[in-house]
Amino acid sequence: MQGLLQRIMEVLSEEGPLTPGDVVVRLGAPRYRVLAAFHCLEELGLAAPIYSRGSTRIYTLTTTGRAALKIASEEGGLASVVQRILEVPPEPAGVAAPKSEGVA
Repeated sequence: MQGLLQRIMEVLSEEGPLTPGDVVVRLGAPRYRVLAAFHCLEELGLAAPIYSRGSTRIYTLTTTGRAALKIASEEGGLASVVQRILEVPPEPAGVAAPKSEGVA
């Protein structure tokens, strides 16, 4: 998903406000993955809808999103930027997050 998030941010930066459907066409990625990526970008404050009517939303990068994309381009990836935003130390590669206990 990380690569898709950055590619979506790049498309929004280069081509301006777009719908998730526009991004699906430009990237050739599955619609469900693009929609999930937009939800992630919105929750992180990296993209925001500028128009919403019914099920149609048009998104743009936020100021934070533009700054994050610039840093990601300079440092070679969005993962380090997102970790900074969330203030979470990076996990070693191949280590899964612990499962919650007591959930029925």
